[in-house]
Amino acid sequence: MDSIRPRNLAEYLEALRRHKFAIIIPALVVMLAALVAIKKLPNIYESSTFIMVESPPSNERSSETALPDLSQRLGNIRQQVTSRSRLESVIRKFSLFQKQLAKGERLDDLLADMRGQIGIDVNANQESATKAFTLSYRDQDPQMAQRIAAELAEQLIADNVEAMKHLASGETEILNQRAAELADKLHDLELKNPWVLNLREDAPVIPYGGTGAGNRGATPTTVNADAARNQTMTIEGLRDQQYKLEQQLAELEKRIAELRPVVEQQKKVSPLSGNPAYGALIAQRAQLQGERDNLINRQELTDKHPRVLAVNDKIAAIDRQIDELKQQNAGMVAQTQEARDLRQLESDRNRVKADLEVARRAVDRQIANPPRPAVSATGGTATVAAAPIRDANSARIAQDYLGLKADYKDISAKKQDAELKEKTIGSSKVEQYRVLDQANLPQLPVAPNRKLLMGIASFLGLAVGIGFALVLEFRRFASLQDVKDVEYYTRLPMLVAIPKTLTAQERASAAGRKRRRLAFGAAAAVLATVALTGIFLFTNLFALLGRK
Repeated sequence: MDSIRPRNLAEYLEALRRHKFAIIIPALVVMLAALVAIKKLPNIYESSTFIMVESPPSNERSSETALPDLSQRLGNIRQQVTSRSRLESVIRKFSLFQKQLAKGERLDDLLADMRGQIGIDVNANQESATKAFTLSYRDQDPQMAQRIAAELAEQLIADNVEAMKHLASGETEILNQRAAELADKLHDLELKNPWVLNLREDAPVIPYGGTGAGNRGATPTTVNADAARNQTMTIEGLRDQQYKLEQQLAELEKRIAELRPVVEQQKKVSPLSGNPAYGALIAQRAQLQGERDNLINRQELTDKHPRVLAVNDKIAAIDRQIDELKQQNAGMVAQTQEARDLRQLESDRNRVKADLEVARRAVDRQIANPPRPAVSATGGTATVAAAPIRDANSARIAQDYLGLKADYKDISAKKQDAELKEKTIGSSKVEQYRVLDQANLPQLPVAPNRKLLMGIASFLGLAVGIGFALVLEFRRFASLQDVKDVEYYTRLPMLVAIPKTLTAQERASAAGRKRRRLAFGAAAAVLATVALTGIFLFTNLFALLGRK
């Protein structure tokens, strides 16, 4: 035949009805094999923790201390969490994949499988909104999933704090190096020119001496009197500065004494009592404690009973959330205006104490080193031994010394600010990660979705069965089967059709062939079911589909 007669939908449906067993048997084979493979799939539990990223107000951050862009850090969260070193430390800590490693499986394959179980869901659609993300981990053991999720979150937060410390300590290290360089230069100038210690920043006076024109013809008595008067004026100036610093220190001590009780009272009076979340957690914990007491006292269950253990796990999770709220409250108290003022006053007090000690040491040096008396070998002009000359060189040295001293004070102040900033890592002045919801202990599995997998298997089985039926029907397309075939190929109307008549022997033979085909089909179906089940289990096909 040159062509095949086209069929309509009714004829295709009739063909499927004729080959119904060819559809039903393959479909049942696939469904039974899939059912066994799906039943053998282990339950997968997912534990997740919710982490919020807090950003300080933009006006509290300067361009010098700006932190890395938050969206960029959020984009690198997966790389941080799934790094090889971190996952290897988790594997060692919890002794994971011991059986697989003993069988010789590659560690890289196990790490790739572990990365597939880690989920990062970032919620940072609005730049002005509080940014947060969810970190989750899946495992066949719900407790192991909780422990690994908590460990990954803890390591991530530790890395965040360490990164912030590096940002702050990097600035502190530079300032420390600069301060050390200035201190060395000041020390060298003081050793070479001791008279610079008498200089005052508000009224620098270069001492007289030497053989300059300013003291020609002066008698030893006059020179000695001038030297004594200069030293007295220097000591009085230093004592005036010392008195001023003492007054500043006394004022700072007074203000600190007034402010410290307020901060201590704020620490004692916790705002947690008015926090609805804290109240809800307390009420929930009390309810769970009552349930636990009921299970132990009335139902006489032991502490090791699964129901009691489940209630204890819930109570432990609530206790962790309460501790987190308490830590947040402590951080809030540390960032009140009074606490910030107290820290600033304490920093100022330390600075004033350092300046006061410098002034006292300068006075002691002046008293311990009186000016050497002037002598005249010939009764003529007196000279002062080792006295600096009031000339351009002395003026330059004095200017350099005072400039270095001013730079040193400025660098010291910046260093104190940097050290304070480093101590406030984790406060509201810097961006930080904060765990809002601790890793939960999952009660129900999240995978595999057995209903969905059975639906997929049923659809696949029907598709295979329909394919078999069409293959069997295709053999009939090349022969004349009914009136429509005769009229289509001969272009003539058929006048009469003689039905096929079978003898009793032929009918018995046909029935025997039918039974043999059914027996062969049943045996083939059993073998195909066993083989297909093995294929499904070996390839983990439904396990892979269940992870999607």
